[in-house]
Amino acid sequence: MNLLPQRRKERQLTDQQQSFLTNLFENGGNPTQAALDAGYSQGSVAWLKRTLADEIVERTKDVLSLNALRAANRLVNTIDNLTPERGDDLRLRAAESLLNRVGVAKQEQINHNVQAIHGVILLPPKKDVVIDG
Repeated sequence: MNLLPQRRKERQLTDQQQSFLTNLFENGGNPTQAALDAGYSQGSVAWLKRTLADEIVERTKDVLSLNALRAANRLVNTIDNLTPERGDDLRLRAAESLLNRVGVAKQEQINHNVQAIHGVILLPPKKDVVIDG
C-alpha cells in the first residue's frame, strides 16, 4: 500500500467542458447559466457539477491563491491607516480568512499527549456447567 501523495494525471477536457468552467468562473458561480452558455441543456447541470468537481475545486484554489496578495495588502493598509474606516473590521476578517485558507496566515499546532494505560483484568475461573440429559 502506497501512502505517499499520488500525482494526478491531467484530465483532458472537451472544449465544451472548458467553456462551462470558464463561464462558471466568469459569471460568479452560476452553474445553470454557465451550462447554458457552454451549449449544454439545463438538465445536465448536476452531471456537470459531479464530473467536473475536481476541476472546479482546483480552479477555486487558483482564485484564492491569486487573491492572497490582495488580502495581505489589505491587512497592511488597514494597519497603516491612521483613521479607521467603516467596515475595516469586516475586511480584516475576510482577508485573514482568505490567508488562512491558502495557508499563509496563522499556523496551528496541535499537541497530542496520549497516555495509554493497559490493564490486565484477572477473572475468577469458570465453573463447570453440568447438563443432565
